Amino acid sequence: MARARQAIAADGDAAALRERAALLGHDIRNAVSDILGGLSLADLSPLDAGSGQQLVRVRSAAEQLARLSDEVLALVTGEAGPTPDDETGLRIEPLLDAIEARWAAHARERGLTFELTRGPDLPPLIGVDRGALERILANVIGNAIKYAGSGPVRLTVALEAQETLGLCVDDNGPGFSEAALARLFERHGRAPDNDTPGSGLGLHIVHDLADQIGGQMEVRNRPDGGARVCLRLPRAAWAPGVSGHMAQDLPDLAGKCVLVAEDNPTNQLLIRQMLETLGADCHVAPDGLAALELLEGHRYNLALIDIEMPRLSGLDLIRTLRRLDGDAAGLPVLAITAYVLSANRAEIYEAGADGILAKPIMSLEAFGQAICGVMRKRAGPPDAPSLAPLTEAPYSALHLDRLLALAGADGAQELLRRLRQDFEAVRQGLIRGLEDSDVALIRAQTHVLISLAGAIGADCLQRRAGEINTAAHAGDMGVARSIGPRVIERLGQIADGMAGEYESRFGEVTP
Repeated sequence: MARARQAIAADGDAAALRERAALLGHDIRNAVSDILGGLSLADLSPLDAGSGQQLVRVRSAAEQLARLSDEVLALVTGEAGPTPDDETGLRIEPLLDAIEARWAAHARERGLTFELTRGPDLPPLIGVDRGALERILANVIGNAIKYAGSGPVRLTVALEAQETLGLCVDDNGPGFSEAALARLFERHGRAPDNDTPGSGLGLHIVHDLADQIGGQMEVRNRPDGGARVCLRLPRAAWAPGVSGHMAQDLPDLAGKCVLVAEDNPTNQLLIRQMLETLGADCHVAPDGLAALELLEGHRYNLALIDIEMPRLSGLDLIRTLRRLDGDAAGLPVLAITAYVLSANRAEIYEAGADGILAKPIMSLEAFGQAICGVMRKRAGPPDAPSLAPLTEAPYSALHLDRLLALAGADGAQELLRRLRQDFEAVRQGLIRGLEDSDVALIRAQTHVLISLAGAIGADCLQRRAGEINTAAHAGDMGVARSIGPRVIERLGQIADGMAGEYESRFGEVTP
């Protein structure tokens, strides 16, 4: 019995710790959201270059703090932080701009300079976890600045042999001693002869993070003095995943009116600014009751609702909205919250929200994609199939490159050959299915096509395949025949494209 009571008490303590961590995480996110929102709204143009750069540095650090707080919360609670419904690739140029602004300011404080060199053929998007990459660079650049002594600290980012992405930091300091090199990456790897303040934990963290994102660390002393520390990411580690979307996929909200229920003045301004950038008109309510009053006199196309508000909480506002008569009950709702635990998110969805956007709002792209998600969800399936022609590129070169990189040197040739054969087989199967009105054959072929199209980034083709598959399940040959010819034409283009890729890469005609 005594052991049972101790176990119950321990469980209670753990639950209390998780609850306390959730509340602290909420408050940290709100505070960081205020910092980021204020910096986004600030006019930096009257400032001198140095002061403006310092504020950019603060913004970069605040964004990293938000991501680190999610990681700490995940460690305490055992839950991962929120992930967006549509993951995007990481845009490399804005990332490098933020790194340059942040570390140039650090270097100046020590009487040094920080130089960033960008290769001429860097990919616009990389599929690397931003938090892990920033932590690696923060440790490596921070160490270089600490030990440089004099002269510049340089970060070089470039594509190397076999499309490996290299991020290398050079300094003119004393380099690594033999004792330090012998203990490199160990948890307590600090050399005993090192009298510079520090724990030596940084490179251990860097090594583990590099493993997590599929990269490798290389550390050496430069022949002309100083040290070089490089993170190298093979193509398979950095190429964006098959679910990535380009940043220009922002919603066009021209002519739409949005209700914003948010009590924080900084967030009100930030959200209004982003909505107006997307073309929307918006009405702002400082609490839930004020939002209900606006709903009585206006018709809205979208509602953005903060969960923590005075007088009437966001949860109660959403529940009330879903009980209303008329159009308001079906209004798309995007909940905005600093709570990140799954229990909080489940409660928000149960109240009737269509999507959740976590504070702080990091970018216009994340904001726009969250809005796209809730509006698509509330709209439901279209009344009629979209008959617009397939005008985008037949497939994504980045997605195909990633597939081939994952297949390895030995498997890439066979994979391209199989892709061409599979797309041609689906094309022939769809032709037969439509000619014979064979709904079973159409279902089978479009089921295969949904997977194939997704693998090579043919998003529009994948959607068309889903429409035909749904129609075939419903026995609606009219819909299948209206979309089918466009799909068959595109399948021929892709099969020819795979043959061209095979010939250009391997110097022979595909069998």
